[in-house]
Amino acid sequence: MKFRAKLRLAAGIAVAGGLAWQLNPNLVSGDRSLSSAVDGVVRSSRAIYTISFIVVDYKYSLRSLPPQSNSYRSKLSEVHLRSAKKLLKLCEANKGFYVKAGQFMSSLRQVPKEYTSTLSCLQDQAIPCSFKDIKEVISSNLGKDLTEVFLSFDEQPIAAASIAQVHHAFLKDNQEVAVKVQYPDLEQRMRIDVTTMDVLSKAVSWIFPDYRFQRVVSQFERAMSMELDFIQEAKNSERAARNFKRNNVIRIPHVFWDLTSEPGSDHAIL
Repeated sequence: MKFRAKLRLAAGIAVAGGLAWQLNPNLVSGDRSLSSAVDGVVRSSRAIYTISFIVVDYKYSLRSLPPQSNSYRSKLSEVHLRSAKKLLKLCEANKGFYVKAGQFMSSLRQVPKEYTSTLSCLQDQAIPCSFKDIKEVISSNLGKDLTEVFLSFDEQPIAAASIAQVHHAFLKDNQEVAVKVQYPDLEQRMRIDVTTMDVLSKAVSWIFPDYRFQRVVSQFERAMSMELDFIQEAKNSERAARNFKRNNVIRIPHVFWDLTSEPGSDHAIL
């Protein structure tokens, strides 16, 4: 009962916050951290609505069919496909870690084929962050304006993913570099989104006791924590460079540690 009460409370807060944001999107535009938190509530409200709809669809569509019958299997495949399409729309709307979650789910062998085939399109989906936000992340981490560090900096990214993008630039000494930058407020977004996924996974497991989704959420959270750690990524890059130092074909970029931000911030790595 306590868990259901918490879930109802979370749903109420999420829906109320989502409605408030939709009615007045400029409500918190002056405060980036508050704006990010409210945006998280909007994402959570979408997730709660979508998962609730999916759960009801499974319960209602399969309620009177014998589990071992052909009609049950046929109907189950239909519900799988409908649900996968709704999850795809949710991932596309919420972006960020929801896209990563969809990519993660599409790679799991134990997931029904309707989900893997539908969500697989997320593997190639990435919408770049605005250069204004990228510029702010780099400047706040380096404590300098871009013009103080770079001779030139291409505003258009040469590569973009769901949590970071890469820009081509030249340092003041004319050294050519690739700058990988995480999108703003990612760690806060991850806390909000993973908490929402965890609550929803527990709710679904309570309704469908034969399915345990918490383990998948835990695996996803660990994978995302590792992916957000640019310092470890830089160390791995240097280790790879040492391993391939005698190889004339493979080239590993040099890491500029004085221009690489520390953990606990929006990371940038050169």
